[in-house]
Amino acid sequence: MERTVRIKIENQDLKDTIEQYFQAYKFCIEKGMELHTSNKKKIHEATYKELRRLYPKIPSALLQTVRDVACENLKALKLKTKPLPKNKFIRYDKRTFSFKNGLVSVSTVNGRKKFNVTIPEYFKKYIDWKCKAGTVTLRDNQLWLNMIFNKEVNQKIEPKTFVGLDRGINNIVVTSDNEFFNSKQLKQIKGKYQHLKKTLQSKGTPSAKRHLKKLKGKEKRFVRDVNHCISKRLASKSVDCFVLEDLKKLPRNKGKRFNKKLGNWSYYQLENFLDYKAEDFGKTVTKVDPRHTSQRCSKCWHTEKTNRYGSRFKCKKCGFELNADLNASRNIAQLGMSELSRLQVIQPIVASEMTVTSPHSLEVGK
Repeated sequence: MERTVRIKIENQDLKDTIEQYFQAYKFCIEKGMELHTSNKKKIHEATYKELRRLYPKIPSALLQTVRDVACENLKALKLKTKPLPKNKFIRYDKRTFSFKNGLVSVSTVNGRKKFNVTIPEYFKKYIDWKCKAGTVTLRDNQLWLNMIFNKEVNQKIEPKTFVGLDRGINNIVVTSDNEFFNSKQLKQIKGKYQHLKKTLQSKGTPSAKRHLKKLKGKEKRFVRDVNHCISKRLASKSVDCFVLEDLKKLPRNKGKRFNKKLGNWSYYQLENFLDYKAEDFGKTVTKVDPRHTSQRCSKCWHTEKTNRYGSRFKCKKCGFELNADLNASRNIAQLGMSELSRLQVIQPIVASEMTVTSPHSLEVGK
């Protein structure tokens, strides 16, 4: 498993290096677009000699990594547009970076440099792990060092107990064991920030621009904190496997209003947080096909579009009634158990006679 430790640093040698490294990166991008290729060998042959001439102080190992990063980014965008990173950066590997006993050693344009870093208290639990690589990012004239630690993964628990997680816009998460994480507070805070930003942008005065700068990132940090709190609560549940819907292929043809809501939905970040927190406990996270999970009855498995009406679910065949998101989470749990066990499961994971008339509601942030 891997963890990233992020530390704020000050180092002029790294600032000098990052400027030249980023210029070399842009040179490789331009050459790749010109030749219409993301092949590492071709871009290496077309750029290496010229880069050695233009930036003689950059170590050759760093020139190789800058070529690799450029090729990966070109390939990711399928050569349709130029990659445009928001911030300047350096990628380090085991040849150009090491960390031991609080001492960082990196390659720079001024030779190999060593400096001490202070590891925040929260990240000290990773000190005994192996530090295999790192990156340095320059953002708003501030350097950030990201150190990547890894260790051998303990054998995961063979799943015996499952919980389904239905993610949504009105309820951030609803679990098949009847826990609700509603989004009321999240929507209020996000709405407040978005309204304030819109008002300040319309004014356009110098003071409004200064205020906007202060607001930058506040909304993202709040959402990140909410997702950390929820994922931590979920990961600590007494279950072996968390089952999620695979939401990679969400529909985006339901109008401008729906697309805006979808764009404000940070489901993927929550998924990533749950992945690594569950991994710490040796638990499993698996995904299932999301089709019909909200239309299928978790009691008799009758599937019909009209079964669901808003937040309520009522089966047209057996008359079973339940909160629609809770019903979907039970279906998700059943699908996950079926997929992992490779058995033809007939009965749902939650006893069919269970109905929830007033599910426990947890408001995030408290």
